[in-house]
Amino acid sequence: MYLSSISSRLLLYDTISWDLKKTYGSYDGVMRDISWSDDSKYILQVNSIGLIEILSPADHDVRSLQHIPIKDTWSASFHRDGHRNVAVGTKSGIVKIWDTKNKNITKTFPTPSQPSCVTFLSYNAKNTSLAATMLNGDTVIYGLVSNIPVLTVKLTCSNSISAMKFHHESRSLLGLATDEGHVVLRDITTNKDKAFFENIHASPVSDISFSLINKDVMLSSGYDKIIQVYDIRLHNVVSTVRTSYTLSSLAINAENQVALGTKNGHVLIYDLRDLTSPYKVLKGHEDEISKVAFQPTRRKTMSAELSLREEVEINSPLKVQSPVRTRTSDMFFVNDTPPRHNLDVSAVGPENKADSFLVMLGLDKSNVEFDDDNKSINEERKSDKHELRYRQLDAEKNISKVSTPLNSRTVENFGCFPSPLCIPNGVADDKKDSNSNLSNIKVNNNNLQSATGTIDTKTTDDLKDFIKMTLSDVSDDNRNYFLHIMMALTKQKLYLEKQLSCMNQQVQNLVQNQNALVEANRKLALQIDQLKLQNNF
Repeated sequence: MYLSSISSRLLLYDTISWDLKKTYGSYDGVMRDISWSDDSKYILQVNSIGLIEILSPADHDVRSLQHIPIKDTWSASFHRDGHRNVAVGTKSGIVKIWDTKNKNITKTFPTPSQPSCVTFLSYNAKNTSLAATMLNGDTVIYGLVSNIPVLTVKLTCSNSISAMKFHHESRSLLGLATDEGHVVLRDITTNKDKAFFENIHASPVSDISFSLINKDVMLSSGYDKIIQVYDIRLHNVVSTVRTSYTLSSLAINAENQVALGTKNGHVLIYDLRDLTSPYKVLKGHEDEISKVAFQPTRRKTMSAELSLREEVEINSPLKVQSPVRTRTSDMFFVNDTPPRHNLDVSAVGPENKADSFLVMLGLDKSNVEFDDDNKSINEERKSDKHELRYRQLDAEKNISKVSTPLNSRTVENFGCFPSPLCIPNGVADDKKDSNSNLSNIKVNNNNLQSATGTIDTKTTDDLKDFIKMTLSDVSDDNRNYFLHIMMALTKQKLYLEKQLSCMNQQVQNLVQNQNALVEANRKLALQIDQLKLQNNF
């Protein structure tokens, strides 16, 4: 895992040894922003003039994969789920969604009534809302379902927002920091402040961040050289940490590590459990650090979406075009191994097009496209088992052809090549012996191919039966489990209805008893009055 920090350069540090691993770029000005995609694969970088670039740190060097060609860009943010959608804010106040796979704009949100430069962008936890903070202090909340502005957040305490970020779990909680030193937590559902920390910093707040370990913990850093730790549930400040540096950026990871960027180019590394002093100071920058960001933990995903790195390698002129189909999954680019551009295609023929074990077992019918005469055949029908077996034998013959550079199918052409089986001690025999040996080789090869085809066919059938039985068992188990759950829920529903009926009857009985008691009290009072009248007389 990496810690990224930017000034005029991008630096990547290893979070275990804290050694500087990679550097990228050298710009005239200080870069504005940097962030990681939620799947931890790519870096989104915004330079000093607002140009947006997508980088990949998976190789030995950081590589530029894509530039977003939108005019007057100023801010950007990855979607919370993967890397395909990127929100882009412009100087004119327009927010757009860029598709990194198709390389086009998929959404353009309506311009707000008072447009201004979009300085910060953030998706909420469930990707249902997108917050865009303008230079005039307004924060517009766009609904990603309706694709329209649903709310405009205006702070009465300030018109200058210095940091904005959605909570990583609560989809309605928005964190805002101001140049006046305030920190505000706003609930966008009710558009009311959930917590307001007034003048918590004596100077502008540089950054805010929520803890990934405890959702109720938030940190803020400021130009007053102070770190504030908050309990957002109790609405109070837990701890105040004073440093010797002017703090310009803040980041927290899932290992309780806190990184602080400073004005003089240092990165302070704290442990959130002990903020008394930094346990590491990184001095790789010479200019002000504008942003620090930890690489998120790699999440396992079943998405078959084409990664940006695969797309670059497929379209690269340096990559050898191989007939082997490329995988559509991007899970093979997790390691820091560089991609192989020089592939050995000498032993790959048009028949060998698969990239899984299913072809070797004869189960992948999509890869059997060539017969003995190198002509394509139609897709076999699942119900015709005999035709499937013949094509599996054809596939075996084709695979055997790929293993040798000879293109002739006749055995007689082997006569010009001396066989090592018929050269005792390096001395060649006569032509008769050579031909007889070659015929023996032919017979043995035919027998071997026949036996191999028989074995593979039997193995294929057994594997098919096993898969069918397994799927049938799993389907039966799932159906039985579902029926069991439905039966239990039905019983629970009947039991609750019976309980509710009994409670209603009891309530009716209580009402009747209460009415009877009221009537008895009324009669007793009347009798008492009559007795009093009789006593008076």
